[in-house]
Amino acid sequence: MRLSEDFIRELHDRNDIVSVAQGYVELKRSGGSYMCRCPFHSEKSPSCHISPDKGLFHCFGCGVGGDVVTFIRMIENLDYMDAVRFLAQRAGMPMPEDKDDGSAKKRQRLYEMNRVAGKYFHKQLFSPEGAAGLDYLRRRGLSEHTIRRFGLGYAVDDYHNLHYYMKSLGYSDYELADGSLLATNNNKIYDKFRNRVMFPIFDTRGNVAAFGGRTLSEDKNIPKYLNSAETMVFHKSDMLFALDKSKNSKADYFILCEGYMDVIALHQAGFDSAVASLGTSLTPQQANMISRLGKKEIILSYDSDGAGQAAASRGINLLSEAGVRARVLKMDGAKDPDEFIKRFGAEAFRSLIEKSGSAIAYEMDKLAAGLDLNTDDGRAAYLKKAVTFLAQISNDIDRAVYISRAAREASIPVDTIKTAVEREISRNKGMARRKQQNAALHPVPDKINPDALKMPKEEKAERGIICYLYHNPEALEKISFALKGEFVTVFNKRVYEFLVKMLTNGGEPDISFFNEEFDAREMGRIMQIVTDNTFANDKTALADFIDVLNDYGKTPKDNQYGDMSDEELLKLVQKLKEKKK
Repeated sequence: MRLSEDFIRELHDRNDIVSVAQGYVELKRSGGSYMCRCPFHSEKSPSCHISPDKGLFHCFGCGVGGDVVTFIRMIENLDYMDAVRFLAQRAGMPMPEDKDDGSAKKRQRLYEMNRVAGKYFHKQLFSPEGAAGLDYLRRRGLSEHTIRRFGLGYAVDDYHNLHYYMKSLGYSDYELADGSLLATNNNKIYDKFRNRVMFPIFDTRGNVAAFGGRTLSEDKNIPKYLNSAETMVFHKSDMLFALDKSKNSKADYFILCEGYMDVIALHQAGFDSAVASLGTSLTPQQANMISRLGKKEIILSYDSDGAGQAAASRGINLLSEAGVRARVLKMDGAKDPDEFIKRFGAEAFRSLIEKSGSAIAYEMDKLAAGLDLNTDDGRAAYLKKAVTFLAQISNDIDRAVYISRAAREASIPVDTIKTAVEREISRNKGMARRKQQNAALHPVPDKINPDALKMPKEEKAERGIICYLYHNPEALEKISFALKGEFVTVFNKRVYEFLVKMLTNGGEPDISFFNEEFDAREMGRIMQIVTDNTFANDKTALADFIDVLNDYGKTPKDNQYGDMSDEELLKLVQKLKEKKK
């Protein structure tokens, strides 16, 4: 192991999982442990369990779990060594010298490469070649202070400008392409970003993870905005633009915008809690990230066009699932926040925030759009849409309030709408049950251990052996002697072999050390295996599990039966019958 057991144990001692988790999620005590809404999937009721005694977490909803290192790996999107480094820094512990940590070195190389490229783009912006980019930003009303604060830059209209500069500093074509700074086509390599105003995308620790570029070309065939492709350090669904600057805002809300310029304009106007998704709309990962950052509300400030409003609706649903209260801005007289502030000023925008309505009210207003509620057809159409929407509101009080509102607006008796909504809720529950039943009949392939569905009996036996050995390491020799067969599922085999290696080298069974070999999602499965107390100390079950694996492969295959005599076949059938008893 690259890191000593003593170092890892001290790391855990100094980074209590409860205190670490509290920085990301709201915890509620439940007996001797804590519960919270899982930060790794959308849920309305808490299903993530945190045990301070064991130093472990486990979500019963999505199955993730592990120790404090696993938690940081997942929530900060870090690899193993970077997560350890993160926790060591938090605890004020010096890191042992890294040895042969290829992935960590590659990540650091990517960050450094992006930082150098960002500085080069920024320098180009203030050069004669960058005049067009600087003119664009000034026309958009950005001050030089804002331009420098966000590290904005310019990629000149040349196929090899950045390419040759970075190569002169020792970066290879492979590295530059892998980091999405170069593009390839027909075996030709060239700058990915050309004639574009450049927006560096920072992670929460201030590293340049990627870039966004806004074209200055009038060519309609060229995409207006172009982002870096996904890399080892950039996953756009997990990041928010300007979060590095907004996370420390004193405002008790985030302002969620569509694009870079809206965010930058809002920051310049004094609204330093503005962020933006890095795509067409909010993702579940981003909604969960917002949820765990502790702001009371999200103000949705999307463009007033059709696409912006559709994105707002999707965002409302995702934020609701993540347990975040959302409000929606209505920007009359302007297409987006940038235009609104230029036209009406910062104070008018602040007033807009104060008057913003709830997300539910926003969606209710949309239901009546284009309908004449003075006609029977209009009211019937409104009722259908309202019932479908109201049935999705989980809070009983909110649902009752908006049922009353819908009744008033459409001149329909409250009881009529209430009954229809209750019927729709019941129907939705029935559909959910049938979906669950169907899922049980048609199990989804196991992505972590795909062999599990093919060999369920053997896979269960493997889990039982791993669990027993984890809790009874002194049984290693006995199990090794008795186990004549091999593990048949690839994932469980990896787990077993790692555990055996750990024990053979004199280590104590500790889930923390699995982090070194397994990714964060795999850690959740390992924790499920070793914390299942059903067979943890059952010697009889252990013997049965060993027999299952020893017997695997002994049964003749179908094409072998034809070569057997009648007497041999009868003996085989009798043996199988006896085994089933």
